[in-house]
Amino acid sequence: MEEKRPPAPKTGRLDAVDWLRGLAVVLMIQTHLYDAWVNTAGKATAAYWWSRYLGGIPSRLFLLLVGVSMAIKFEAQIAKGVDRATMVRGAAKRGLQIVGLAYLFRLQEFTLSGFGGDPMGLFRIDILNCIGASMIVTAFIAAPRNGKPQWLAALAGAAVFVGLGPVIGPAVFPDWLPKPLTSYLGGQRPMAWFQLFPWAAWALVGVAVGHTWVRASREQRRQAWAFFLTGAVGLGMTVAVILVRRHDPYIIRYPNDIVQQMGPGTFFYRLGTLGPLAFLAYVVARFTPATWFSPMRQFGRTSLLVYWIHVDLCYGMVSSRLHHRLGMVGASVGFVLMTVAMLGVSVLKTRYWRGFRRRAGGAARAVPSTPSAT
Repeated sequence: MEEKRPPAPKTGRLDAVDWLRGLAVVLMIQTHLYDAWVNTAGKATAAYWWSRYLGGIPSRLFLLLVGVSMAIKFEAQIAKGVDRATMVRGAAKRGLQIVGLAYLFRLQEFTLSGFGGDPMGLFRIDILNCIGASMIVTAFIAAPRNGKPQWLAALAGAAVFVGLGPVIGPAVFPDWLPKPLTSYLGGQRPMAWFQLFPWAAWALVGVAVGHTWVRASREQRRQAWAFFLTGAVGLGMTVAVILVRRHDPYIIRYPNDIVQQMGPGTFFYRLGTLGPLAFLAYVVARFTPATWFSPMRQFGRTSLLVYWIHVDLCYGMVSSRLHHRLGMVGASVGFVLMTVAMLGVSVLKTRYWRGFRRRAGGAARAVPSTPSAT
């Protein structure tokens, strides 16, 4: 008798995931804007310290949600009986596309800056590079086998990347190895900002979390418990790290703060802080009517576009007169205006881009093709 497959989820999206991604977008905007626009005096304030603290959330949250989104896709493919090789190919292909977009983004920045700066900056490993590369790695490690999620493989892979993070992450590789490639594994800033060791661990954990959320979401009560436990476990994880550090802040000794950020203590602390945020996202999404406009969900559905535009608006020539010249109050006004502007761009994209593409496609089909001149 053929094995009965689990029912597919009712929707291809989880509203809480979109809401969380939207939160990451807002925190990303404030992180970059305050960094670029606040003056020296402003950066000495407690408000700026909190801005930097919150700035540690977006990159980790984006990578975690990459894994969650991959799990959502995997679950839909399991329900359709798709084989593992096809799943791996599809996820890896998408990862390569993101890597390509990362280099295109760097080329755009280099061009808009008037071709100034070090050309090697084109090959810097930033968050988009890491997202794409993590998708490729995660596809091979955590894609379902025989129609079953690979929770253990995903978590074991994450443990390897976290465990080797303080070793490989800051490693200096021989000069004869190409930096644009070795920087994906580890290296020094500014060439390597988001190395796979340890950053790929976030996507791998996200796959395990995503499978759990999707399967729990087939029944409303189970979904509520899943997100509640996510928040409770996350809170417990963060408290545990705090207590351990109070007992012995040097239980693991690191050469500097950058390497410490690659260690397991920081990983579990930051992972824990995301748990309550996930529960908050579930509660807000669950009790907000679907017909209501949600800025967070809106941002969550256009996160790549907002990332692409806002970085140049924060750091580029357009805002050069504001760089490092505003206090926290002035920068906060700028943050509000920037967020509203990006929300407007996001709405325009979702409301009109598909219609524009359909009309453009129809017009293109209406024009008879002509042979090219030789």
